[in-house]
Amino acid sequence: MQFADIVLVVGGTLTGLLAGVFYAFSVAIVPALRSIKGESHIAAMQAINVKIENPVFFLSFFGPTFLLPLAAFLYRGLPQFGLLVVASILHIVGANGATIAGDIPLNNELAKRDAYQLSEAEAEQIRTEFQRPGSAWMKFHHIRTFAAIAATALVFIACLSKNTSR
Repeated sequence: MQFADIVLVVGGTLTGLLAGVFYAFSVAIVPALRSIKGESHIAAMQAINVKIENPVFFLSFFGPTFLLPLAAFLYRGLPQFGLLVVASILHIVGANGATIAGDIPLNNELAKRDAYQLSEAEAEQIRTEFQRPGSAWMKFHHIRTFAAIAATALVFIACLSKNTSR
C-alpha cells in the first residue's frame, strides 16, 4: 500500500466516523431528547456539547479537512481526483462549515441558559425551538449529516475506482 492509498483510507475512515456521529444524532439522540422534559433536554445538550469537545472527536472532525484535499492532490490525473475534490468540499463546507457557522453558535447560546433556573414553560419553549423539525439547529444538522454521508460515499467510490494505486 502506497502513501496515497494510506491517506485515502485514513481520510475516508475519519470521514465515515464523523458521518456516523451525525447520523446517530439524527436517528437516536435527537429523538430521545425530544421525548424528555425541557429542563432535562437543555442539561443533556449542554453536557453533550461539553463532552464532544475532545481529541478523538476533533480527529474525525478536522482530520478529513486536511486528508481529503491531500488525497485529491495525490490522485491528481487519476479518476479519483474529481471524486475526492467533491468529497473535500462536502466535508469542509457542508460538515465543518454547517457545524461551525450554524450548530456551534446555537449550542453556545444554549450553554448560556441555566436549565434548572428556568420555569418548565420556558425550558419547554427553548427545547421546542432548538430541536423541532425545521428549526435552525436541525436545518444545519441535516446539512452537515447529508454532507458527511455524501463525502463518505464519494471516498468509497474513489476507493473502488480503477487505477486506485499509483
